[in-house]
Amino acid sequence: MGIIYGLIAALGWGTGDFLITRASRQIGWQWTIVCSQLCGIVAIGLVLGVRYDPLPPPGLAWLVAIAVNLLNLTGTLLLYRAFAIGTLAIVSPISASFAAVTAVLAFLDGEQIGLLTLAGTGLVIVGVMTVSRGPGKVRADLRGVPEAIGVALSFGFFFWLVGDVTATFGIAWPVLIGRVLTLLAGIVIILIVRHPIPRLSGQYLGLIIAASALDTVAFLSFNTGIATAYVSVVTALASIFSAVTVVLAWLILRERLAHSQWVGVAGILVGVLLVSLP
Repeated sequence: MGIIYGLIAALGWGTGDFLITRASRQIGWQWTIVCSQLCGIVAIGLVLGVRYDPLPPPGLAWLVAIAVNLLNLTGTLLLYRAFAIGTLAIVSPISASFAAVTAVLAFLDGEQIGLLTLAGTGLVIVGVMTVSRGPGKVRADLRGVPEAIGVALSFGFFFWLVGDVTATFGIAWPVLIGRVLTLLAGIVIILIVRHPIPRLSGQYLGLIIAASALDTVAFLSFNTGIATAYVSVVTALASIFSAVTVVLAWLILRERLAHSQWVGVAGILVGVLLVSLP
């Protein structure tokens, strides 16, 4: 069952990222954030209505939860912008390399790191350098790459710290806290830049709702998987979600990369998988 849960998480996150990209390129990443977080809040609210997870009393735990979720907020904002302006087949694998960042932080914190993890981290670094260059001496379009690197760093720190928050608040409440913070940030950004209200057609509203639903299913499947099976197995399979996004971008958006860049993308994906293995 751990294999099934991991694959469901990978398909949910990978397909959801692809759908969000299509919406953000039409109505702007700012409004996509606001709409998707609203849908996500409704979805997580329904889950909480079924689970009845208790909340800890006001105090230090809340401050820690908010502080940790600010990293999630930063990563989410950068992720949506990277998807909106960058080449999806490049920025998605770089964003997914947060697993390597988490592994490095764990190593610095005193955790023993195996040879597979070290090899995977090296592959991620080399892969990022490779996809950031075009064939020969011609540099590739770097739009979205700095944001994707910021995503990897933000989510890398977030997943390194979120374990304690989940132990205190349960599985669903941290997700809700993160989405509320992201929604508020999206509203503030729209007010500052005075981004006009887009004409949200039924097609793109459907994309946002579907992406939010897939994201929620992916989180629930992942959390259920690590609670009922080996964490290493579920994490390793879920970490290939970026491959799903890359394949969809290649098949549907017809994104084309140089051969060397495809090698870099493959290196990042394999590196992320190796980092997730025991």
